[in-house]
Amino acid sequence: MDEQLAEVRARLLKLSTAAENDGEPLRWFEELYAGAKRDSEEIPWARMEPHPKMVEWIANQPSVQGRALVVGCGLGDDAEWLAAAGFKVTAFDLSQSSIDWCCERFPESTVNYCVADLLTPPVEWLESFDLIVEIHILQAIPESIRDQAADSLHTLLNDNGYLFCIGRLQGLQIPNEPAPPWPLTQVWLEGRFNHLGQVNFTHFVNEDTPTIDRYIAAWRRIMPID
Repeated sequence: MDEQLAEVRARLLKLSTAAENDGEPLRWFEELYAGAKRDSEEIPWARMEPHPKMVEWIANQPSVQGRALVVGCGLGDDAEWLAAAGFKVTAFDLSQSSIDWCCERFPESTVNYCVADLLTPPVEWLESFDLIVEIHILQAIPESIRDQAADSLHTLLNDNGYLFCIGRLQGLQIPNEPAPPWPLTQVWLEGRFNHLGQVNFTHFVNEDTPTIDRYIAAWRRIMPID
C-alpha cells in the first residue's frame, strides 16, 4: 500500500471508529466526502470510471433494462454509464457532499441524484426498479446494521428485477489492512438473498490487489406463477 493510500485509510478508520462509538455508524461517509475537498484521491474507492465488471455483466444481460438504482453512488461513474447505456437511473448516497460532487461533475446528467438512506428508503422506491446496483456498499456497513441494509434491497426490486453486487469476499487470503471494509462470506450473501433466484456468483481478484478475494453476484426476483 503506498503512503498516500495508507494515510487515507488511516483517516477513514479514525472516522469510522469515532462514528461507531458515537452510535452513528454511517456518519463517516459524509465526513470523508466533505473532508476530501473535491480531491478524488482522498476517496479510496473512487475509480473515476464505471466498474469494468459491472459493464461486462450488463453487456452479457441484454434483457436487463429499464429503471436502475445505484446504491451508494459515490462520485457517479457507474450511474452515468448506466444512463448512457439506456437505463433511467436514480442514484443515491448518504452523503450530501457526495451528491453535490456528482452534480458538479455531471451538470447535464439525466441521472436523478439524491440523498437517501438504504435503511429507510423512500416509500415511492418500493418495488420500483428493474436493476439495483450495489458495489462495495454492504461491505462498508457495520455488522450491527448490515442485515437490515441487505433486507432493504429486495424490497426495491419490481417483478423479475435484478440485484447486482460486487464486493470483497472473505476467503483464504487475509488482507493486511484494517476494516472497513469487512469482507463478506458467500454463506451470508446467499443466505441473505435466498428468497431471490440466484443468477450467478463468481470469485475474482484484481491484478493490482491479488491478495484480496472479491465476488460478483446477481439475483433475480422471480414472481410465483398462479
